Amino acid sequence: MDAIKNEFNRCFSKWKITLPEENIEKREKGSIFQAGWKINFIFASRDNAEYLEYYAMHRMTNNRHIIIYDNGEKEQLECLEPPLEYSPAIDERQREHNKHNRRVKEELSYKGLL
Repeated sequence: MDAIKNEFNRCFSKWKITLPEENIEKREKGSIFQAGWKINFIFASRDNAEYLEYYAMHRMTNNRHIIIYDNGEKEQLECLEPPLEYSPAIDERQREHNKHNRRVKEELSYKGLL
């Protein structure tokens, strides 16, 4: 779990955000609201390996949806896409955009990350 904690803390060190020790010890999901960030996270395991999955949002940058494995490796997952300005010329693109966001939102909600 140290590699997970260290990698998460490194990613957010610029904002002095760290993964709460209590959540790590209990492997309990949680949320962090700090420095303009809203970060929702869960702990899980796959193939006998623990990991942390988080979804981080900040109005000044793109969202981040990351898994950090217990060996410190990271995997980027899909994020919600920012809104498009509507125009009749991009109608099909708008439909695909909305379809993508509905699918990603359902997945994030199911995991408790939204």
